[in-house]
Amino acid sequence: MVYFKKDTERGEGMDVIRLKLEENQFLITERTPFAIAVIDQIYDGDVHLALDDLKGSSIEADLLMIRSITEHFDNIVIPENYAPIEYQEYIQYLNECKLTFASFKRGTFSGFQDKIMAIADRGDYEGAQNFLDLLLNANVDHATVSELKGSIYLESGDEEKGIEWLQRALEIDPSLISPYSFLGQTFYNRGEFGKAASYWEREIMAAPDHIVTYFMLTDAYMNAGRMDDAMSVLKCLSERDPSSILTKAEMLDLYERSNNSEMASRIEGEILDAVPVYTNDVEAWAKIQFKYGNFKVVEEVAGNFLRTDPDRPELKMLLVVTSIKCGLCERAKKLLKEFENEEMWYFYGKKELFSQFLTEEERASCGIL
Repeated sequence: MVYFKKDTERGEGMDVIRLKLEENQFLITERTPFAIAVIDQIYDGDVHLALDDLKGSSIEADLLMIRSITEHFDNIVIPENYAPIEYQEYIQYLNECKLTFASFKRGTFSGFQDKIMAIADRGDYEGAQNFLDLLLNANVDHATVSELKGSIYLESGDEEKGIEWLQRALEIDPSLISPYSFLGQTFYNRGEFGKAASYWEREIMAAPDHIVTYFMLTDAYMNAGRMDDAMSVLKCLSERDPSSILTKAEMLDLYERSNNSEMASRIEGEILDAVPVYTNDVEAWAKIQFKYGNFKVVEEVAGNFLRTDPDRPELKMLLVVTSIKCGLCERAKKLLKEFENEEMWYFYGKKELFSQFLTEEERASCGIL
């Protein structure tokens, strides 16, 4: 049974819903959604922790009711039962309940990260920063909050504030990983390759398994004219994973730029003799095979990878080349047709592959302009 009334005992003029289940009665008030949000976003769903902190507060009764009702119903402490509560509403609820974020002493605030990122994702950067300021004022993990503030400032286009907050996060906790990555990318985009390299160096020291960062660091060194440092990074990466053809392809490119023909020839030979283990290696490996006319080998290997991972447009592009070289023009046209709509951008991005390995006559025969 459900019915409504004004409950003057719980608060002057406060609307409540009285939900009766056998001998149990649950009073749902205007503050219940806020209490659910507090449990979900601040206490990671733990109503007992919330009650420990908020005993005697104006939402204690709501918390007790929620604890009781969860014994009879599932899916009570979920966003659908309180969302959305935006920044001004949170402030209003806090003021009405005579609470501050400092009141939530045992709160983990873990649910707030997803909330804040969702707010930023829809472009409300001010709203996201307002919530983060509440967390700072509550002395919630300043390093993590500073990291979030910095990343959101970068996303909003305010690089200077983004850099400032990310650097502040690292001063508080140098073991954080993401700020090194964000700062490296920011300085790289600004053409400050030495600074970018310094942050990516520290990222690799803190997270040696971040393989992509090795390539980014190599690129930063090369742009800074530090070819020996770039090669050292690639050699280190190749030692960590001898199966990585992509690493060898980067080494080959660097040796060619440095006019070291002997080492370039040696690395090229290693790539020619290799068999790709990783899908991401196939394209770099195939270009070397194409150089020596090994089109049937690429056809077989790329086809095998596509059978297990069919949504890889770069592999289909390789099969366009091998199909034309094997005289299968209709098959090549069918593959190309897949790029006519949403993936057309990819086709134009890879046209240099066709220009490099197909003659003008071969391209014309299959309608590649």
